[in-house]
Amino acid sequence: MDLLYLNTLQNLSLVPGNFVSQCIDQLNVLYNMELNAYIEFGNKSVFDTLLPARELVLPTLRVSNTKLQLVLSGNFSERALTIIFLEDAHANSMFNYLTSWLWRAQQLHVFIVYPGATPGKLFQLFAHCWRQGMVHILVALPHTQELYSYMPYPKLRLLAMQDTLQYFHRTRGLLWDFHGFQITCGILPSSAPRAFLFKDQQNRTVYAGYMLRMTLDFIKHFKGSIRTHMLGTLKEANDALSTRRVDFLPYLLAETPNFTSSVVLWHENSYLMVPSARLLPRYMYLLKPYSWTTWLACLVMLSYCSGALFLLSQGHLSLSDAFLQILRLLLFLSPGRDLTAPPRPRRLLVYIMMIITGLMLTNLYLAQLSSNLAAGLYEKQFNNFDDLEGTDYKLPQEEVEYNFLHKLPDLHPQLAKRLVVTPEQLVDRYRLELNVSMLHNGFADSIEFALYQQKFLRVPLFHKLPQIIYQQPFFMPAAYGRPYLKIFNFYMRRVFEGGILLKMKSDGFINGIQSGRLRFVNRARYQEVNSNDLEYYYVAAGVWLIGMLLASVCFIFERWMS
Repeated sequence: MDLLYLNTLQNLSLVPGNFVSQCIDQLNVLYNMELNAYIEFGNKSVFDTLLPARELVLPTLRVSNTKLQLVLSGNFSERALTIIFLEDAHANSMFNYLTSWLWRAQQLHVFIVYPGATPGKLFQLFAHCWRQGMVHILVALPHTQELYSYMPYPKLRLLAMQDTLQYFHRTRGLLWDFHGFQITCGILPSSAPRAFLFKDQQNRTVYAGYMLRMTLDFIKHFKGSIRTHMLGTLKEANDALSTRRVDFLPYLLAETPNFTSSVVLWHENSYLMVPSARLLPRYMYLLKPYSWTTWLACLVMLSYCSGALFLLSQGHLSLSDAFLQILRLLLFLSPGRDLTAPPRPRRLLVYIMMIITGLMLTNLYLAQLSSNLAAGLYEKQFNNFDDLEGTDYKLPQEEVEYNFLHKLPDLHPQLAKRLVVTPEQLVDRYRLELNVSMLHNGFADSIEFALYQQKFLRVPLFHKLPQIIYQQPFFMPAAYGRPYLKIFNFYMRRVFEGGILLKMKSDGFINGIQSGRLRFVNRARYQEVNSNDLEYYYVAAGVWLIGMLLASVCFIFERWMS
C-alpha cells in the first residue's frame, strides 16, 4: 500500500512547494521516520513558500536560530529526518552546522532543499558530506523538480535520482558495496588476542585475532580492501583515532571524546591473574601428615606413658629404658627382649594401649605421607584479593591503565598499593611468559589467551581470581565520520548472535601457538614432586641429631647419678 501511495503521488503535476512536501512524506514512509527536524539557512519567506504549512503527522522540530548550535542525539533521534533549506550565501554556515548537528549520528538521512544548485555546487556539497561520513544525503531542486544524491565508492560521483524510491534502493544496493574502498585498521603490539599479524610457513601474512578477523570479514563481505597501520603505544592509538589516520582499532579502549564506537555487545570484565600455590619445601613432608595439635598429643602421651611405666617398674627400669620401650610400642615395633616374661596386669594394660595406639597412628601417618608424596603439598592458595596481604607481589601497568585504575573509586587497597608503571610491551610480555614473580591483570580474553599455554599442566602455574576489578563495554573503537559504521554495527550484531565470534576467539588460541606468541608449558620445575632428594631428609636428620644429643645428655646424667 505504501508503494502504491508513492506511485500515485509521483504521477501528480506538482508545484515546487508540493514537490518538496511530497518528497518529505515519501521519505518518512520509506524509512519509517519518527521525527522531522527543519533547519532554516536563508530567506524565511522563501522557506515558507517551498515548505508550505500543512498538517503535521510526525513530531516536528524547527530550528530558525542557526547561530545556536544544537546536536542531535538520543534514542528518539535514531529515526530522524533532517530537512535543510539552503542558499548559496549560507553554504559554509550550513556545512559547519550540519557537521556538528550530526556529530554522533552521521548515519541519519538529510534532505536538502537547494534552489540554486549547480553540478559544481552539488559536488562541493557532497564532498564535504563524504569527508564527515554523511552518505545519506538527498538534494532537491524544487523549481526543476530534480533529485540528486551521490555515490562515494570507489570515487565520488553525482547520482541523478528519478524519485525517492530510487534513492531508497541506492541506500541498500549501492552503499553496501565498497567497490574496493580501502579501510585502515590500527594494530598495537600488545593487542593479542584481539588483533595481531604473523607470517605462516609459506611466508604469507596471517591476520589473526577475533576483533581483527571480524573487521576483515566485514570488509571482504562488502567488497572493500584492508590496510593495516602498526601503532606503538596506546597514546599513539588514541591520536590516530582522533586524527582519523585509522578507521578501526581492534582493541578494548576506555571510551573518550576522541573517537566514536560501534554498537556495544556486552560488558567485558577485568580480572586478576595470580600465581598458583607453590610446593612446600621437601623437609615439611615428614611433619605435615599430622597437625601440630596431633603432634602435641603424641608427645604428651609418650611422656605420660613413659612416666607411668617407670613408676610401675618399681625401680627395675630407668627413665630412659621406659621411654624407649614406650617409643617402640608407639612406632609399632617389636618389644624384643624387654618382654621375656609375662608382664603384670598394669604393665600389660600400658602395652596393649600403646600397641593399639601405635598401630593406628603409624598406619595413619604412613598413609597420609604416601598421599602427600604422590600429590605434593602446596602453600595456601590465593582465592580473593584479601589473601594477597603479607605478600610482596607487584602489579605492572602501562601508564594509561595505571592512571585509569587509580581513578577507580572502589579499587581494592591490596591492588592499589601494588601498581607499578611499566612499559606497555613489557606488561604484555610478562603476562604471556607467565612470569610467576608478579601479578597480572587484564580483560577476560587476554587472561584466557595467556592461560591457554598451561592447558597440559597437571598443576597450573597461574589461575584467575573470580573477583572483578572493573567492567568496560565491549565495542570496536572507530574514528568519527566513518560512513559505513551503521553497516558495521549491523554486521557485528549478526556475527555475535550467530556464535561466529566464539569460533573466532577459539581460532585465536591456535593462531597464538602458530605465531609463537604462545608456547605450551609442559613442565614446571618448581612444581615437580620429587621426594627422594636430599631436602626430604632434613627433618629426619634433625630428629636423629636431636635424639643423639638427648641420649648423650641422658647417658651423662645417669652416669653422674650412679
